[in-house]
Amino acid sequence: MKLGIISNYAEEDFRHVKDLGLEFIEICTNFDPESEEFIAKADETRRLIDKYELPVLSVGRWNANVIENNAINRDTVSLLKKEIDVAKEIGSPVFHLGVNRDREQSLFRNYVLAVEYLREMLDYAGERGVTLSLYNCDWGNFLCCDKAWDIVLSEFPQLMIKYDCSHVYARGDDYIAELDKWADRVSHMHLKGALKVNGASVDDPPAGLDEFPWPRIFALLYMHGYDKTLSIEPHSGVWTGELGERGVKYTVEYMKKLILK
Repeated sequence: MKLGIISNYAEEDFRHVKDLGLEFIEICTNFDPESEEFIAKADETRRLIDKYELPVLSVGRWNANVIENNAINRDTVSLLKKEIDVAKEIGSPVFHLGVNRDREQSLFRNYVLAVEYLREMLDYAGERGVTLSLYNCDWGNFLCCDKAWDIVLSEFPQLMIKYDCSHVYARGDDYIAELDKWADRVSHMHLKGALKVNGASVDDPPAGLDEFPWPRIFALLYMHGYDKTLSIEPHSGVWTGELGERGVKYTVEYMKKLILK
């Protein structure tokens, strides 16, 4: 397995990730301006990849309004295809996306549109050698859990999953059972901590300083032959600034002990 981190991608970010001793960067965009900036900076990103000998091995777009007004939003499709083009250009083997639900339409109609959209995007990504994955966060995405995957992933054997135990835990579902069921379809893992008090999520502390049984999770991944990428995701409103940096360093050292070399 390769250990990396979700990061910005200016030169100081590449330098920082390199200094942490990590193996790759993951780039996540959440809104249209972020996607447009990522596309515009493709040449500079490729230059920094070469300079620091630090690849970008994961790219994704969260929170995109694909289904609107009982149709597929062609502007959004065009923007995400450009992101896939850049993912290929800079050498990322995977691109993650979700499919939002149009609440004005029936669930059935949403599935019909989602399948149409995913078929188009899978064809586009496949022609460019990029693997497409559904992220399992429910932010702008209704195809985020076991029930939805039973429907959609059986239709598209080439469609994969970007897995993050924290989202499953926050929903109160069994992340171990779900990961065991779908591990063979996981293309990429996020490493993010979780903390609940009285049944309510209160923080996302650094992985390794949280509630997850990470050795058990890794044992499950090894059992299924997972040998792909792992991205640390700093995601806490508490662990910021100097404390956040210390937390990231702790997670790096903690996770390295679980990765067999």
